[in-house]
Amino acid sequence: MNSRISRVISRLDRQSENERSGRVKVARGERMLAITADTGVFFSVLLKAIKARRVLEVGTSAGFSTLWLADAIGKKGRIVTIEMDGQKVAKAKKNFRDAGVDKLIAVRHGVALDVLPMLKGKFDFVLLDADKENIIKYFDLVLPLVRAGGIIAADNMLFPPPYRPAMIKYARHVQRDPRVQTVTVPIGMGEEITIKLR
Repeated sequence: MNSRISRVISRLDRQSENERSGRVKVARGERMLAITADTGVFFSVLLKAIKARRVLEVGTSAGFSTLWLADAIGKKGRIVTIEMDGQKVAKAKKNFRDAGVDKLIAVRHGVALDVLPMLKGKFDFVLLDADKENIIKYFDLVLPLVRAGGIIAADNMLFPPPYRPAMIKYARHVQRDPRVQTVTVPIGMGEEITIKLR
């Protein structure tokens, strides 16, 4: 892993672990709510396996997952990431600059339901990690943007418990779509990994 990216990822991972463990108290709206480090490694392997170069992320937060994705796609890759919280956008942009990958990442500040219909071209990999109330809508909007053989990943399939009802509905929705094949992977908070067949 690139050393600059590694340093920022390590710092954010410590912050996220402190939040999850309760060692530090953070206001609800300021929490990172990040993927786990083992999930980051898992995504890195997936992106390299499918030779991903164009990535879309719905829900940037502080940019922890974005940095894992940026390292996996390399200098020739590009990421579009969407975040509606202005404070989180500012933090993420600083983290991207610190990691030396800000030129690879286009941060769209806005509501994902408004931003997604404006995007053009095809993506190799999409990460859905925003509010769970709209995750089915996000899936329906991004599926046409994914190339055949591309992957859509959804975080929080298994944890935390309050998300479970929404994520069960999401899994059922995806499983019924004949254009994809999907599986729940019990890593981190649980990931739904969905490949577009056609």
